Amino acid sequence: MDRRDFMKLASLAGVSLASPLGLGRAFAADPMLANTPYDGLFFVTIHAGGGWDPTSLCDPKGRENENSADPMNMYFTGDIRTAGNIQYAPVDRFTPIFEKYYQRLVVFNGIDTSTNGHMSGTRHIWSGNLAEGTPSLSALFAGAVAAGRPLTFISNGGYDYTADVVPRTRISNVGALARIAFPNRVDPNNASLTFHSQATMDRIQAARKARRDEAVAHATLPKEKKARSTLFLARQGENELRQLTAFLPEDFDNSNNPLKRQAQLAVASYKAGLTASASLTHGGFDTHGNHDATHIPRLANVLEGLDFLVEEAERQGVADKLVVLVGSDFGRTPGYNMNNGKDHWSITSLMMMAPGIVGNRVIGSSNERHVGHSIDAQTLARNDDGIRLTPGSIHHALRTYLGIADHPVVTPFHISEPNLPFFG
Repeated sequence: MDRRDFMKLASLAGVSLASPLGLGRAFAADPMLANTPYDGLFFVTIHAGGGWDPTSLCDPKGRENENSADPMNMYFTGDIRTAGNIQYAPVDRFTPIFEKYYQRLVVFNGIDTSTNGHMSGTRHIWSGNLAEGTPSLSALFAGAVAAGRPLTFISNGGYDYTADVVPRTRISNVGALARIAFPNRVDPNNASLTFHSQATMDRIQAARKARRDEAVAHATLPKEKKARSTLFLARQGENELRQLTAFLPEDFDNSNNPLKRQAQLAVASYKAGLTASASLTHGGFDTHGNHDATHIPRLANVLEGLDFLVEEAERQGVADKLVVLVGSDFGRTPGYNMNNGKDHWSITSLMMMAPGIVGNRVIGSSNERHVGHSIDAQTLARNDDGIRLTPGSIHHALRTYLGIADHPVVTPFHISEPNLPFFG
C-alpha cells in the first residue's frame, strides 16, 4: 500500500493525519471516549451547492399574466401554494413535503448575505461570518459537544472549514467502510475467513504500539510528537467503524438523489454514537442557463432529501434529536438572462426543523423583486426602520439554541450581529 492509499484509508477510518512537518493540529481517536456513545443533538446541514433560487421555492414570486415584462418566474402569482403559514412555488413535487412538515418548519426569507461570490456566500451562510477564518457551525458544534471522537463531524462538502477545532471526516465510498473496519477478514462479511490468526494479530498490534512509542520517544518537538503519535494511531478507528457497520442499512439508496445515501450514512453514524454533526450536499444549482428545467428538479431533490433524512432518523429512532438546516450560497437574480438562466443574487433563504422550536413560521420577507425587508429586532415583524436579516444574526441564535454559545471552542469566533429571539 503506498502512502496515498494509506492516507485515504486512514481518513476513512476517522483520523485526519498530519505529517511530522505538517501545519495545524493533528487529531486522533480518543480512547477515553470509546465506550461513551454520543447521544446529544444531531446537527445536519443540507447545502444546495451553487446558489439556489428561493423565489422558485420558499419565497415565491410569480408573474401576474402572460404579458408581464421581465417576470421573476414563469408561474403565475395566483398559482402560489400555501401550507399553513408557509408559501411555496407551485411545483407538484414540492407539495407533499411542505404539507408533511409545515407545522415543524421555520423559513427565513430575505436574508442578506452581502455577497454574490460562491466561496464567500457559502462561508457566510454556514459560519455566520463573511470574513475568512471562522469554522462552519457544524464543526463548532461537533468540537463543543463531541470532540475526540473520530467520526464526530462527517462532511460531504460545502463549507466544512474546521480551524482545527475538530477533525473532519469525508466518506465517499461507503462500501470501503466494512473492509477498513475488519482489515483481517478476507471477506468483511465473513468472520471465519481471515488473513491471520488472532494470536498473530495481537503480535501485530503490539509491534505497532512499540514502534509508535519508540518514534514518539525520539521526537524532539511537541508538534512532531503529536504528529507521529497521530500517524500510528490511524488504525484506532477500526473499533468505531465496527460499531458503525452494525447500524448501516442493508441496502443503500440507488436513486439519482445523492442526499439520500449521505443521509443514510450520517444517521447510522449518529445512531452508533460516533457523530454529532454532518453536512449533506447536492450540487448543480448555478444555473446561468436553462434555469427552470435544471434548477427546479434539483430543488425538489433537496426537499425529498430532507424528507428522506427525517424518515431515516425516525427509522433509527433518533428523530427527536435531529436538527436540520437547509440553505445555499446565495440566491438568483430577479428575472431571466438572455440564456433563460438566472445569475448570482445576494438575497437568499434558509429552512430549519428542530426539536423544541415553534414551526409553521416565516421570519423575514422580500419585495416583488426579491430585495430583503428589514425586521424589528424584538417582534421579528417587517419594519423598514429595523435591521437587516443576516446569516450572522441567525447563527448567533443557533449557537444559543444548540447550547454552545459560551463554550471555549466557540467563543474565539465572535459574531457581531445581535442575538435575535428566533427560537424563543
